[in-house]
Amino acid sequence: MIIIKASSDQRRGVALITCLVLMALTSALLVSVVVQELSTRKKFEQINLETKVQNLAMSAQEIVLGFLLEDAVAKIPLTMNPIPGSKVSLKVLETSKSSYTVEIDAEYTPQNKKPVRSTLSGSFLIKTQDGKRVALSVGK
Repeated sequence: MIIIKASSDQRRGVALITCLVLMALTSALLVSVVVQELSTRKKFEQINLETKVQNLAMSAQEIVLGFLLEDAVAKIPLTMNPIPGSKVSLKVLETSKSSYTVEIDAEYTPQNKKPVRSTLSGSFLIKTQDGKRVALSVGK
């Protein structure tokens, strides 16, 4: 049997190649993790913006219901800008006596980004219970 001893130069070459392969694999893994993190961050940011717009629409609906409960339909504004970069359009239709359909279109435009929109609609019956006016949701 013949045993061939590797020279120190050959050992260094193998060690260098091994280190380069490990560094390449580590770099690829790091890039993959960073790309995944950026993608996840963008998704969460979009969800946050959509939630903000939905909250704007729900808040506008509460304001409209307040006007309806005060019997001040004529005072309901057609549009509102509750926060900078937002626009909320309100549409209230009286479908029958004390019955209303409310449609709300909310839009929020963050700086340097596309607008995010949400639409909310519902039907409400305004009636008096125990001497107080109440709004009952009767469908969408």
